[in-house]
Amino acid sequence: MADDLVKQPIHWISTVEELEECCERWQSKKLLAVDTEFMRSQTYYPIAGLIQVNDGEANYLLDPTTIDDFSPFAEILVDDDIIKAIHSCSEDLEVFYHSFGFLPQRLFDTQIAGAFVNLGYSMGFARMVQGVLGVELPKTETRSDWLQRPLSVAQKHYAALDVEYLYLLAGKLLTELKAKERLDWVFGEGKTIVKNFSDNLDPKLSYLRAKNAWKLNAKQLAIFQNLCEWRELTAQKRDKPRNRIVKENTLFAMALKRPKHISQLRNYEGMSDRVIRTDGEYLLRLIERADKIEVSDLPELLPKPLTSAENKRVKALRAEVQKVADEIGIASEILARKKEYDYIVRDYLARGEWSYPEGFPQWRQALLTDLINETIKVEPADEVDS
Repeated sequence: MADDLVKQPIHWISTVEELEECCERWQSKKLLAVDTEFMRSQTYYPIAGLIQVNDGEANYLLDPTTIDDFSPFAEILVDDDIIKAIHSCSEDLEVFYHSFGFLPQRLFDTQIAGAFVNLGYSMGFARMVQGVLGVELPKTETRSDWLQRPLSVAQKHYAALDVEYLYLLAGKLLTELKAKERLDWVFGEGKTIVKNFSDNLDPKLSYLRAKNAWKLNAKQLAIFQNLCEWRELTAQKRDKPRNRIVKENTLFAMALKRPKHISQLRNYEGMSDRVIRTDGEYLLRLIERADKIEVSDLPELLPKPLTSAENKRVKALRAEVQKVADEIGIASEILARKKEYDYIVRDYLARGEWSYPEGFPQWRQALLTDLINETIKVEPADEVDS
C-alpha cells in the first residue's frame, strides 16, 4: 500500500503565505525532488492539478487551484545553487512554463542520469526505483482526476510517494555520477533540454515536427509553414488540441494543391464547416502570401530519408559508438542520437569532410572525434544474407 511506503510527513500547501514559508526553508537546501500532476485531454495546455516537492525531510503538495502567485516557487526553481531532480522532465517543463511562466535551472533529470550509469536509456521511474532502491511503487492513481477537490487520501499518498523516492533516487545517482566524474555531463544535458524546450516554443517552427514535410518543394513548404503556424497559434488561443483545429495531413494536402477559393476548402478531409466559416478566408490569404515569396526567402528543404548508402555508414558508425558506450558503461543513445548520426554522415558524403551538429557537447566530442575520423572514411561492406 502507498501509505506504508510513505515515510516522511505530507504537508498540503494551499495559500501563498504557506508557499512563501516553504520557499524560505528550501533556500538552504542543496537538492529538491519535484514532480507535477496535470490533466490534458480536451485542451492545448496542460492544466496543473498538483505540484509535489520533497526536500529530504518532508513531502509538500502545492495546490495550484488555490495558490494564485507562484513567484516564490519560481525563485527556487531558477536558483542555480539548488539541484532540481525531475524524472523525464518534458511534460513537467510544459506545466511550469505554461501555468507559471518559468523553467527550472540546475535541472537533474534522473531518467537521463540513469543512462550515464548504465541503467539504460529512457527507463521509467517505477522501474528505476525498483532497480536502484529495491522498492516497488504502486501505480493505482496514475489515471486519477488531479483537478478534483478534495483529493483522496490515496491520491495524496501516491503524489507524495513519487517525490519521496525521487529524492532518494536522485541522491544515489548524484553520488555515483560524482564518483565517475560525470556530474557535469548530466547537468549539461539538463541545460540542453531546457534550451531545446524554449527553442521549440516558436510557432513558426511547428512545421518541422511534421513527418512528411520533407516531401514538399520550397514553395509548398512555405505554404505548409504558414498553415502550421496558424494552427499552432489558433490552438493556443482557443486552448484546444492541435488536431481539434485541423489535422496535419489536411494542411499537408492544402500545401500540395494550393486552394484559391473558399469552396475548394470543403474538398479537404477534416476541414470542418466551423474552420471554413471562421478562418477560411484567412487561410486562403496565407496560401496566397506564401505563394508570392521570393525564391531567396523560401525555407530550406527538409532532408529526405537516408539513402541505402547513407544508412550503411550510419549503421557502421552506430556500431562503433556502441562499443565505446559499452566500454565506459553509458547508454549509447546518450553519446549520439539518430539526427546527429544522420547529420554527420550526410555532411561527410556531401563535402568529403564532416562536422558536428551545432551544440554537440564537448565531452561527447572528446569521446567520439577519433572514432568518427577512423570509421566514416571506411566504405561499409555489403551485408551478406545468412
